[in-house]
Amino acid sequence: MSGAVVEPTLVLRSPPSWDRLVRAAFRVRQQYRYAYPTPIHDLRQRLMMLPPEEHGGQRLLQRELVVEGADDVRMLSQADRFGNVVYHVSSPSVREAVQFTAEFTVERYAAGEPQRVSGEEGVSQYLARTALTAPDTRIREEARALSAEIHATPVSELAREVLPSGTGALDGEGVRRWAAAQCGGLWAARAITYQHGTTGVQTPAAMALHLGRGVCQDYAHIALAMLRELGVPARYVSGHLLGEGAPHAWIEALLPDPHEPGALRVVPYDPTHRVAPGLNYITVAVGRDYTDIAPTSGSFQGASGHFTARKNAWIVELA
Repeated sequence: MSGAVVEPTLVLRSPPSWDRLVRAAFRVRQQYRYAYPTPIHDLRQRLMMLPPEEHGGQRLLQRELVVEGADDVRMLSQADRFGNVVYHVSSPSVREAVQFTAEFTVERYAAGEPQRVSGEEGVSQYLARTALTAPDTRIREEARALSAEIHATPVSELAREVLPSGTGALDGEGVRRWAAAQCGGLWAARAITYQHGTTGVQTPAAMALHLGRGVCQDYAHIALAMLRELGVPARYVSGHLLGEGAPHAWIEALLPDPHEPGALRVVPYDPTHRVAPGLNYITVAVGRDYTDIAPTSGSFQGASGHFTARKNAWIVELA
C-alpha cells in the first residue's frame, strides 16, 4: 500500500515491576484499515493478528476478529504448520475502505514448567536458511570465531556462566549449545544500532548488518542467522511488548533440556532490548522469519490504497 501511516496507541500508566509479579492479564485491540480511491474487487486477505490458545506461560482467554466495509465477507480460520492461528478473509468487493479489528485477552504466568517441544517436531526447519536470515561472509566468520572460543573454554566454566542452576543431564555438547545461543544472541544485540526508517520488513539480515541500523525485526533476523550458523535451532516471534506502541519481534532458541533428555526447551531472548522476555511480552505467532508470520498480507483487483494501523493494549489484572 502507498502512503502507509501507523498510529499506535498504548495505555500503560506507571509501569509495574514485571519481575516481581506472578501473573498478569492483558487486553489488546489492533486495527488495520485499507482505504481505496475507487472500489476494488476480489479481496483476499491473510491475517495473523490473534494468538494461539496456549504458548508457554501464556493462555488465551478471549478473542474476536471483526471485518467492516467489505461486501459478502467470508472468513476461514485454521492453524498453520507452526501452530499459529491464521484467518483467511475474502470479499467480492470493497466500496471505499475495509477495516480488520482483532481484540483478545491473554493471561501470563511467571512460574510453572518451562515450555518444551519434542526433538521430532519439525525442529530442522528452524535451522534452515531463509531469504531473510541467510548468513553473509561476516556472519559466517563471526560464527566460526564464537564457536572456536566456546570450544576452547572448559565446559565447567561455560556451565557456570550459562546454566547457573545446574546442567542436569546435559553433556558437554549440550552445554556448548546453550553457550552458543547466549553468545550468538548477545552478538546480534550489539551488531547494529536501533534506528527506524532505515530498513523494511523484507530487509535481509545481511543487509541490515551492512547498514548497521535497523529495528526489532532486523535484530531478530540477525540473531536467527547467527544462531542457525552456530547450529542452534531458533524461531522468529511476533507479538507485543507492553510499553511500546507498535508490534514487536524477538526470538526463541530451542535448546536441549537439562532435565528432560530428548526434549528441547524454548528459551526466548529479545536482542533489541538485550533481555529475556517476561510477563510484559505477548506472543502472537512464531515462524522461521517475518515472512512466515506477517500480520497482514493479501491481494485484490483495483487501484492501490492507503494503509493505517492502530493498536491499544492495557492491563486487566496483576498479581
